[in-house]
Amino acid sequence: RPRVLRHGDQVALVAASSALPNPTDLAPLERGIGVLESWGLMVERRALERRFWGYLAGLDAERHADLTRAGEVGADLLACLRGGWGAARLLEHPLPLPARWLLGFSDVTSLLWAQLAQGNGGAIHGPLITTLGSEPAWSQERLRALLFGESVDDLYGQAWQGGVAEGPLLVANLTVATHLLGTPHLPELSG
Repeated sequence: RPRVLRHGDQVALVAASSALPNPTDLAPLERGIGVLESWGLMVERRALERRFWGYLAGLDAERHADLTRAGEVGADLLACLRGGWGAARLLEHPLPLPARWLLGFSDVTSLLWAQLAQGNGGAIHGPLITTLGSEPAWSQERLRALLFGESVDDLYGQAWQGGVAEGPLLVANLTVATHLLGTPHLPELSG
């Protein structure tokens, strides 16, 4: 696992997937950045929201560079702007994903699982920057506590059927996860 975050740590925004649907409405993006900044994190602001290549947030090489550049500038958290589609395309070329916090969901599953398959922790299937600001307070606080190394309570839900299961849990977008079958980007599933 990566080290826990501290006040003043760097956050790199990553546009690995689809472009923002309305680049003139930056309110969801600004709300998400505001949440991270309220935690004392330093968010590197870049004009990724205006980058388009069809439905994607830029050419594959540009989106790939977002991830590699984040490591070069020493970002402690890579936060994806949005999901959609396109992140898995970035795995067609070598993409080292070191143990650092990587946050997102939807098609970002491909990057999260690839990071795990490379033997590195820190992959969090959680809010995107454009959804973080609209998360309920308990969800935002849970994410903050996790990133900053504080204890978090177990989650409980309503089972569809009886029984008990035990083992590691890998959270994913199931469609994206099935596309990783038979590739080197699939993490260990035993247990």
